[in-house]
Amino acid sequence: MTGSCVSKSTILMVLLISGFEFSSAQAKNYRKLSKLEATSHVLNRMAFGPRTDEVREVIKMSWRKWVEQQLNPQTLDDNRMQQILKKKCPSLKLSMTQLQKLDRKQRRRVKKELTDSVLLRAVYSKRQFKEVMVEFWRDHFNVDVNKVAFLATHYEENVLRSHVFGKFEDLLMATAKHPAMLVYLDNYVSRNHRLNENYARELMELHTLGVDNGYTQKDVIELARVLTGWTCGWRGQGARREYIHFFNARVHDNKPATVVGLKLNGMGGESDGEKVIRYFANHPKTARFISTKLCRFLVNDEPSENLLNRVTAVFLESGGDLRKVYRAIVFSPEFMDVNNYRAKFKTPLEFMASTLRATDARIASTTRLNRALNLMGQPTYECLEPTGYNDSAEAWLDPGVMIYRWNFALDLVRNKVKGVKIGKKFVKNVLESRSQMDRTRRVIMMVIPGANDPFTKKLVSRASDIRVMVAAALGSPSFQQQ
Repeated sequence: MTGSCVSKSTILMVLLISGFEFSSAQAKNYRKLSKLEATSHVLNRMAFGPRTDEVREVIKMSWRKWVEQQLNPQTLDDNRMQQILKKKCPSLKLSMTQLQKLDRKQRRRVKKELTDSVLLRAVYSKRQFKEVMVEFWRDHFNVDVNKVAFLATHYEENVLRSHVFGKFEDLLMATAKHPAMLVYLDNYVSRNHRLNENYARELMELHTLGVDNGYTQKDVIELARVLTGWTCGWRGQGARREYIHFFNARVHDNKPATVVGLKLNGMGGESDGEKVIRYFANHPKTARFISTKLCRFLVNDEPSENLLNRVTAVFLESGGDLRKVYRAIVFSPEFMDVNNYRAKFKTPLEFMASTLRATDARIASTTRLNRALNLMGQPTYECLEPTGYNDSAEAWLDPGVMIYRWNFALDLVRNKVKGVKIGKKFVKNVLESRSQMDRTRRVIMMVIPGANDPFTKKLVSRASDIRVMVAAALGSPSFQQQ
């Protein structure tokens, strides 16, 4: 590859090699990660990739100290991020009642500000691990903004973000009672004479116990009966009128029920539903299911049985304390095992955010960025399936979609993404380097620190144009890995 032009055959070659590296089994490696590799690893798994010069900063303080800070995000000053959101996404602070009163034009703005906030936080927030884990729970407790509209904004701010480091039981209960979930999975229209089983089924299948894990269709029906009357809408009069979740006793099925072994006399009203949710939240099968998903997300698409057993035990012993569960994973030997280094594949959001962070990009407008995310297959808050977006490699290794990543990287380094510019620090550290050897070294260090793939180095070194070298690094198999 020479000059500033990249042939379609070269792009295809990159994509095919990328697909091959992730589909083929890798030989076991027993060496320890170097400081550079370990630091790069935590910044790729517990953050949306390192920003310019961040690897050097974290090596200096030690990755363990960085992790401790990220596990306690309230200790990190994120005022700059808050100022950005205050200016660009003011609707995040509105109540459901205020959001409900907006007209159609204003609601379109609310949707845009919600999607903007997700990307801006991923790129700029100092509380990176919080953003990573909110992304996990955003998929686990998925809702589609096109069905729930403005409710998703309140859901993001007051449910997911508020409980990400709390108890799983509290997070589960908050999702169960939020109008966004009640509307998305149709429980708000479920009546004693006209059951809707959608939420009851997904509560067990996706949110707690797991698919076909110890419950039957009869349990689904029984749970749907218990949850009748859980709805949302306008309540109160005059100045006290507000849009909220509430329990409608008139349409509740108050006959006795048994749900996965839990017996209810039917006379508890809303509290019966709360009992079931708490029961599921602390169930051993839920502990295993949630621990497995978290280990897949943070460690490897196929985590070891030993790791799963230990993390599940922490979940049960702590009563589902999510901070303790995260800690058990990220400080486990498996997390830093060299065989789990660069063993996962970036989703489109992870790719885009890490690209923007690596190049110290300045975002004036997100319009083209959101359009690119749509092309890559991950429009924010628009997953049609209640499963949410999949974070496994096989879900995203489609050459037809991967080409959008390459094109985005090439447009970005050429400053052809409208509303986005590469940062001055990145330009100074990389684009102003002179010799080819120095260029290659700087590009690798700034874009994919810790990468030791000979193919990527060769690919980068062959480009004579510095911007194409950066694009090659961003589009390489090594950068797609995390």
